[in-house]
This record gives sequence, structure tokens and C-alpha cells, in this order.
Amino acid sequence: MTFQMISPAQKKALQAATVDPKLVVVRSPDKIEMPVKAVKATTTFSESNLGSYTLEYMNNAWYITD
Repeated sequence: MTFQMISPAQKKALQAATVDPKLVVVRSPDKIEMPVKAVKATTTFSESNLGSYTLEYMNNAWYITD
């Protein structure tokens, strides 16, 4: 859903984006919180257009759970 709400330039930037691991909060080995400020891309993202997410590792894949 979020991907449909961002601009074409932001979509392209996300394809090459990286995550700064120092800004990711590890809650457990299979649960992390990734704030929008951890996403490093050529385009700036804000909470309103990308947001921060809690991800959980389940069934051999990462899922947004919160």
C-alpha cells in the first residue's frame, strides 16, 4: 500500500536504497524496528510518505507486523 502512495522518483530511489544498521533497533533476533531515518536513498523520505516499521522474521522471510 505504501509503495502505491509515493512518487515515481521515490520508487526508483528505493530500489537502490540501503539501510544504516546503526539506526535499526533490534528487539530480538527475529524482530526489529526500522525508522525512516535509517533508509539512505537519493531522495528524502519522511514519516508521512514512508514511515517507520516493525519487521518480524517468520517462515524464512521478513514481514511488516506493526
